[in-house]
Amino acid sequence: MYSLARHSHAGGLSGMGAALSYDEALTYLGQFINYEVRPPASYTPGRFDLQAFVDFLESLGAPHRAFPSVHIAGSKGKGSTAAIVAAILSQAGLHTGLFTSPHLVTIRERAQIDREPISREDFAALVSELRTHLDGVMAAQRRARTFFELTTALGFLHFARRQVDIAVVEVGLGGRLDTTNVLTPQVAVLTPIGYEHTRLLGDTLSAIAGEKAGIIKPHIRVVSAPQAPEVVEVFARRCQDQAANLILAERDFQWHVELASRHGTRLHFDGLGQSWRDLTLPLLGRHQAANAAVALATIAQLQQQGWPITEAHVRQGMAQVHWEGRMEVLGRAPWVLLDGAHTVEAATCLRQALTELFPQQRLAFVLGISTDKKIPEIIATLAPVAHSMTVTRVNSPRACAPEELAALVKAHGVQVHIEPDPVVALAQARSQAQAMDVVCVTGSLLLIGEVKARLQGLTPEF
Repeated sequence: MYSLARHSHAGGLSGMGAALSYDEALTYLGQFINYEVRPPASYTPGRFDLQAFVDFLESLGAPHRAFPSVHIAGSKGKGSTAAIVAAILSQAGLHTGLFTSPHLVTIRERAQIDREPISREDFAALVSELRTHLDGVMAAQRRARTFFELTTALGFLHFARRQVDIAVVEVGLGGRLDTTNVLTPQVAVLTPIGYEHTRLLGDTLSAIAGEKAGIIKPHIRVVSAPQAPEVVEVFARRCQDQAANLILAERDFQWHVELASRHGTRLHFDGLGQSWRDLTLPLLGRHQAANAAVALATIAQLQQQGWPITEAHVRQGMAQVHWEGRMEVLGRAPWVLLDGAHTVEAATCLRQALTELFPQQRLAFVLGISTDKKIPEIIATLAPVAHSMTVTRVNSPRACAPEELAALVKAHGVQVHIEPDPVVALAQARSQAQAMDVVCVTGSLLLIGEVKARLQGLTPEF
């Protein structure tokens, strides 16, 4: 039975040294290797040394052991699923941390408590402490830390210092060797597995699933979304090896979409001892109901462990979920949507959602993609429903040139425009659209983040 008594928080940092301002903290973090910007050459224990990171966290007072957690891996839907779980837990009165990546506009989005990003002051203070620690206790190791390791350590420290009751933590890359995989969670969650980061994770679904299954720990509960048969086989084998309990979508729990509209989704959930009817989810798209079902199965597992979550908490939490950059409505007349779909599977979900919610409207896409994605396949998925596409450049060293994107779009007979500046590209697409048309910016979360930031007069961080 879970107790609401606060957990002892991590200590271990001296707090000595000159305090950094927020901008100085960003500059300091920017000095470390960032695999989100420049992917690693390989995905091996030599490059991703989890034991070294555990030692680092232990020297900080072991913040990763200061709170219970829900750990979420997968190829798509991780962030939405995490947001739904966290919203329900917060509604239940639990002080809930949420750690996600990448961010859209500000790095502070990555570490939230009860939907509030870490403050600029707390962020700067924790980076200052990390710098002091790295320059002092850890200097003898002479091992370079990475950007993601430091942001993960910062998030865990924030949760420990603020004494969260529980944290929902999204994997960054893969699972087995991911920096977040130092947790022993209450529940491990596996969202749909698809082809992503194939150069690093493997070029078969089984290989990718093997990396994701690395978050499965001994004797824990594991909730999985619907998966291909070969993926289920990998997960089942890993669970058997770890004496973990696999809860599988469509076998152990079911859901039914009652209504998918431009205002959100209404669904029913059955299984795991629960029958929740007429749940409202503000997130757009039928695929979000599948994410919600996985989140609900996770909540059901926590309930069975004694966490104080009622049906009212589930309903109210679901109804208040907000997750930016996923079928996010930015404007109407014409409709302007932002969706960070960057895999074939996500593009397929986007296409299905757009054609269901806007069956009579012309669809115009503003598209920017990174070179490590399955670009021809993503374009082939969206082109059949596109009236036009404006191709642009993602603000990343990995950006695919707009000219290359345009050539691929033209091959599908779709009207194409080239505009390297994403905000100008969106403005052009809007100006050419009629009031009932839909303009959808997609292909990259980096692209979505830049558009959102610049429209607010901000500069995206990193």
